[in-house]
Amino acid sequence: MLPVQEKITYRLVRSRRRTVMVKVEPSAAVVVRAPLSMNAQAIDFFVQKNQQWIVKKICEARARRSMIPPRTSPRQVYLRGDLLSWGWQDADVILPPEVTEANAHKWLARWQRRQAESHFGRVINEFLPHLGVSALRYSGFSMRKMRRNWGLCGASGLITLNEHLIRTPDICIRGIIVHELCHLVHFNHGPAFHAMVADILPDHRVADALIDAWTMILDEKYES
Repeated sequence: MLPVQEKITYRLVRSRRRTVMVKVEPSAAVVVRAPLSMNAQAIDFFVQKNQQWIVKKICEARARRSMIPPRTSPRQVYLRGDLLSWGWQDADVILPPEVTEANAHKWLARWQRRQAESHFGRVINEFLPHLGVSALRYSGFSMRKMRRNWGLCGASGLITLNEHLIRTPDICIRGIIVHELCHLVHFNHGPAFHAMVADILPDHRVADALIDAWTMILDEKYES
């Protein structure tokens, strides 16, 4: 727990904005965005004035971080909520002999993508029948790396899923896929949409809480 009286350290980003803003990132780091003309003393005063709120958000971010298994070796990769070791022998993921240390991460990225494509397809096929006739609107799914979204549902019926979703626990994967599938029926986040999500996936609130914690893996330092 960060003592309330402790001075908060933060990273300052200046831009042509008109107001000052404080954000606590998933890593628990504090970022302050301020106007170019605002002096350092005024920025520091603003941060300390909002110290109680910032401390609360820092504690929440740290609590979420504790829900993710921490890496204990650089030769580990996340897959469906677990940490797997990788190497050329005596590992969970065995790399081909032609793969070198220099291109191992590229090989692992392709391997993760294959895992994602296969698993996402199975989960979609599992839940698609719950949509009834609306399942006919589904036109397939694609994958890409995204920094802000876990999934998207287009008007054409195409569902786009974040490649990095394969790193998260199965309940998170199911939660995101059910969420996007329900948008094939309800193109908003109204009561009918939420009722449908709850009906298809009763533990969706657990999935939502976990996916919030796993958002930190979208940071570039978790790239492999």
